[in-house]
Amino acid sequence: MIALIVSLLALGPQTAPDQRAAVAEGTVIGTVDVSGFDIDRLSPGLRRDIRALVGTPLKQDALDALASRIEAERPRLVAAARVVPDADGRARVIFIVGERGQPSDQENVNARYVVERVDVRGFPEDAVPTALKDDLQVLVGQPLDSEQAGRLQERLEREVPRYAITRHIERGSEPGKIIVVYEARRREEPAWLRYEPLRTNAVFHSEQGWGAYLDLGIGNRDIRFTPILALDDADDLVEEYGGGGLRFETRRLGTRRLGASLEWTWFEAGWRDQTIAAIAANPALPSIYDTRQTITPLIKFAVTPELTFSAGVGITELKPVAPASGARAANAAIGAIDFRKRWKGDDEMSQQVDAQVQLRAGTRSLESDVVYQRYLAQGSYEFDLGRHQATVTGMAGHINGDAPLFERFTLGDTRTLRGWDKYTINPAGGSRMYYASLEYAYSGISVFLDVGSVWDHPGDAHVRVSTGLGFHAGPAFASVGFPLNTNKVTAVFTMGLRISETQLRW
Repeated sequence: MIALIVSLLALGPQTAPDQRAAVAEGTVIGTVDVSGFDIDRLSPGLRRDIRALVGTPLKQDALDALASRIEAERPRLVAAARVVPDADGRARVIFIVGERGQPSDQENVNARYVVERVDVRGFPEDAVPTALKDDLQVLVGQPLDSEQAGRLQERLEREVPRYAITRHIERGSEPGKIIVVYEARRREEPAWLRYEPLRTNAVFHSEQGWGAYLDLGIGNRDIRFTPILALDDADDLVEEYGGGGLRFETRRLGTRRLGASLEWTWFEAGWRDQTIAAIAANPALPSIYDTRQTITPLIKFAVTPELTFSAGVGITELKPVAPASGARAANAAIGAIDFRKRWKGDDEMSQQVDAQVQLRAGTRSLESDVVYQRYLAQGSYEFDLGRHQATVTGMAGHINGDAPLFERFTLGDTRTLRGWDKYTINPAGGSRMYYASLEYAYSGISVFLDVGSVWDHPGDAHVRVSTGLGFHAGPAFASVGFPLNTNKVTAVFTMGLRISETQLRW
């Protein structure tokens, strides 16, 4: 491509090798060509505007605008306009187009011009150090050295990190001269608070059937509304539930350190026969209910971008299955500490740590009919290196008091103790739980080992172990898990979609 550009540039008069256009402005354009790229691959409107140049007076600004439009349509290309005289005295326009992966053809063209001046725009007057301003002026009066101009751009980005710097070339006051422009745009301050993670999924468990939980974040950087819809979801609680709700969140209450959320949900509960039988056999277990309605206001405070505290209350009304019984209140104070950090290496390596400690306490001071304390600690570590990925996860939970069924711990779903069925392990959930998992994946194919136990105090913990194979392709997943420490040889198949936060945010 460089050789092509050199040969095309050589078509111009040898007496003016540094001129951008060897033909005076206003000369009628006789022909227009696109070199290095098939013009028919451009949009119809752009093709029409390029061809419409024929018969019009030459205007370099118009040619530059069309070259920029080519680059906007084809970001992997660079384009430059060159003008040479035709034999009949008219102007011949050539748009030289090349791959951006090669040394920039635009820069090769610009190197033929003398820098008239250097402009620094968009900065406060005192933002750029005087020494750097002086070094920028060294470019003036010389043919453009793109490497030197690039190094100065990097220095600007280091010296003024709050601004994003772009560099472009403008036409000078006379032919053969250009203006180098460094333009700054103030960077948006990174958000310190995270929105509540979206968990949209549609999953299948060979022992538990299909279920779905849909939430869609609608908003912008600081405010988000999230409609919620659940359809026969049995993947995270003892109950199988369906219903909906709405969550409002803001990540900035006067400062990026402070945020708030308000969530309302209404769910109708369904109960498996195993759960009903377990509760009938043990009167100490909580009773089932028909519907669960909750309002949850929270305040969040970021100590650092990685460390966040949150506090609030969960006001829950449980309507019983028997119409004669009155509704019960399960109102709890909520507190949590979240930590999240990501490290990215110079190559393809990255690491991420997520951790949370949460307390939910049902208390009479909130007019709750049930009194309990629920502690949950959970975390994960993820290591990525190219196609290799290793993930370690773990959690542990402890409940004191008379917690309702939706607060009790379960294991044996599409995420935990894969290979087991939670309604076989403990159909009414447990007040004690621990779990750990190790998974290694290569190009989406994974192997995992899960270990965990869920039980009621003062009973004994029975450790369960499972292993299996998994497959991940974007939001789609599938796995086959096998319980190891059991006399019954079985396999549990799970599959579905888990759609990420970035795919769902509007």
